[in-house]
Amino acid sequence: MTKSLFNAIVILDAVPEDEINPAQLLRWTLKSTNELTVQYLRLNTMNDLQAGMRTTLNEIQNNDLKPWLHLNGHGLEDQSGFVFANGSPCRWDELRQLITPLNEELRLNLYLILATCFGGSFARAIDTTDRAPVLGLIGPINDVDGAELVDVFSDFYRTLYRTQSFSKALNKLDTKTQSSYYRTTAEDFFCDVWNFYMRNLCNEEEIENRVRVIRKQYKKQNTHSSPCSVGQLKRTFRRENPVLFEKFRNHYFMYDLYEGNKERFSLTLPSS
Repeated sequence: MTKSLFNAIVILDAVPEDEINPAQLLRWTLKSTNELTVQYLRLNTMNDLQAGMRTTLNEIQNNDLKPWLHLNGHGLEDQSGFVFANGSPCRWDELRQLITPLNEELRLNLYLILATCFGGSFARAIDTTDRAPVLGLIGPINDVDGAELVDVFSDFYRTLYRTQSFSKALNKLDTKTQSSYYRTTAEDFFCDVWNFYMRNLCNEEEIENRVRVIRKQYKKQNTHSSPCSVGQLKRTFRRENPVLFEKFRNHYFMYDLYEGNKERFSLTLPSS
């Protein structure tokens, strides 16, 4: 796994007022260790999230803040996002758009911890044709108890900061929790998407089917000219895959912004 540089945890608290608050408990637990800079943002509405991300981006740019984001709240039942403290929804896609500029400024070092029910479903909002919104993601894949979240992540962060070992911190996560957590990195996610694409959509049978559909559509729209042959179209598909892979890889991993990311994330096109 690519190592993430960080020196702070920004806790995003979307827990309703009348509930026991894991975000507050985690905040004071981490502050008492004097090991990490802990910042806290109360999220009653979307305006709070937008303002908080602007403030965090400014701290990154001007005060050498290198944060991870930790969000506590309730996940939406349809697994499409989370709920602000006032009860209004925030879709994962909306969150992705707000945090991607932070990850760009951090040179692709932002981790997102979603301590909400179904937090792992944020992965559905990641688009490998766009910038990577995070270096890594951790979130439950089902319902999870608030007390467990405080206990699990307090140990997780303390272990990570003291040892600088992500694997040791993940071991803490695995041994402390009874729930299942989805974990991925920008690199793993990108590779998984492209492996699926090449294996399931670029095998000989699928290419043949797509080519025949294209030729059929062309014949309907162009009655006075002949389409390219099946063989020609197949060769075109195969030539385009490496070009598209490099285009999306370079953009997703920010090669154009940070030369060093070419070495950090050196990926090649998987075979079909």
